[in-house]
Amino acid sequence: MNKRKIRVLLYGPYIRSGSKKKMKNLAVGGYARNMITYINYFKSEKIEVIPSFHTVRGQLKFDNFVWRFIVDTISFFKDIFSKNIEIVHILGQYRTAIPREFMVVFVSILFNKKVVYEIKAGIFMNWYLSTNSIFKWLTRYIIKQSNCILAEGEIYLSFIKQEFDKKAIYFPNYVPSSVIPKKHMEILSDDHLKVLFVGYCYEGKGVFELVQGCNLAAKKGHKIVLTLVGSEQIEFTRWLNNYSTNDNLTVNRQGPKLFDEVLEIFKENDVFCFPSIHKSEGHSNSINEAMMNGLVIISSKQGFLDSIITDETGYSIKDIHPKTISDTLEDILNTPEIAKEKAKNAYWKLRNNYSSEKLYKKLIEIYEVL
Repeated sequence: MNKRKIRVLLYGPYIRSGSKKKMKNLAVGGYARNMITYINYFKSEKIEVIPSFHTVRGQLKFDNFVWRFIVDTISFFKDIFSKNIEIVHILGQYRTAIPREFMVVFVSILFNKKVVYEIKAGIFMNWYLSTNSIFKWLTRYIIKQSNCILAEGEIYLSFIKQEFDKKAIYFPNYVPSSVIPKKHMEILSDDHLKVLFVGYCYEGKGVFELVQGCNLAAKKGHKIVLTLVGSEQIEFTRWLNNYSTNDNLTVNRQGPKLFDEVLEIFKENDVFCFPSIHKSEGHSNSINEAMMNGLVIISSKQGFLDSIITDETGYSIKDIHPKTISDTLEDILNTPEIAKEKAKNAYWKLRNNYSSEKLYKKLIEIYEVL
């Protein structure tokens, strides 16, 4: 007789499309993208992953903390009773989500369920050290009571051990193995440099400096096409509408795109520039997608990015300034063979370290031990 699968309740943000097929195509924020990846690509003969969604801002008519907490509590109780699960896996957002995550852990322990708490994004340490005493207590309860702690950044491992006397397991952000091209593509072969940014276009992502940096390089005689994919904050839209660019620079504003469309756009470019200073930047999905498509990567050192994009795998820049970006683009144009080698190294680093094929084996082992 076949043994019943281990059933895992994956707790994360509500995804606006109810169709599993459509969910594969959504281009959404980091947490929702992680949720979609687990739901659509996790395959195991021994494990079944079942989603449990919490609310997100703007979803409910009465969009306030208390009402959302009540709705999320009722919804979680319903899921934990009706879905016959053994393990609850939480995509940890902490910060203002800590009361909700405390509730999930408390209820899970109450009903004798094992808990996996996965710490996402790159601001956990700074947030914890600066937050109030109540949130600190709630966080300590979550970490202490969880049966397994996963951490997106290696830097968290020693902090969690020191602060909570708890062992954590490094579990980086990843991409589904099925979407990784079998080989990285040909780049830097045209008479113009094709630069790409994917993400929310606002000040924290360094897009103002990116446009200005590309414009500086264009003034030096380099032909550049800059493609921006993603929603624009109104301040950036107004600024760019009035910004005067050099004739050598073309700015291609694509707006929001479906995930499949974004992957195709990656294949049309040479350089992925990600000058983010976003406070909670962690291991970005778009960095992974640039790596798997074999682009030359220019990245800030924000969050965990400096451990992913090194001198061997790209161009890691400390100062997010137009001149720094312009100089880096010029380096790529002047020494294309070096840039191509970095892109190749990044591609193989992703295949060997940040693919679902590699990381799901580790996750299945964790579930089985629990």
